[in-house]
Amino acid sequence: MDHLYSYIIRSPKMMLDLGSVIASLVFPGLVIYLDGKLGTGKTTLVRGIAWALGWRGVRSPSFTLVNEYPTDPPMAHIDLYRLERTEFEDIAVEEYIDNGFFVAIEWGKPDYFPYINQWWHVMILYDDDLIKREERKVKITAFGDKAEERLKHLDRVVSSWAL
Repeated sequence: MDHLYSYIIRSPKMMLDLGSVIASLVFPGLVIYLDGKLGTGKTTLVRGIAWALGWRGVRSPSFTLVNEYPTDPPMAHIDLYRLERTEFEDIAVEEYIDNGFFVAIEWGKPDYFPYINQWWHVMILYDDDLIKREERKVKITAFGDKAEERLKHLDRVVSSWAL
């Protein structure tokens, strides 16, 4: 993890577009931690990823905790919002990875699952001025050779969005 990539996302549509680009780069075993306050666009980003992979039925897993989508690769969409940290191991993220899933974890951080060896940490931020304009700052770091390589590719594709 040697570089932080930062982008400005100007609208919910642009967040969906970012998800579409990310979808072209995901691979089995990749975990994307989505970190940000309520309403920043975590689920919108996941929706963009899933839509680009051919799945239209994305819904927030706040109450189900995990939604599985039959995409290629298969996708597990996890929400940790209502869980205590001691409950995280009940989610079985490692089983999803072992079964060839790409995993998106809302309210996640890399230190929550230290055994994951290929991940992106996507931080979605806004301030009071930005929220009025629907703009978000998206900052992404990666860990693991393949994850870092794919993130560099993402940056080449969306470099015009850089802060």
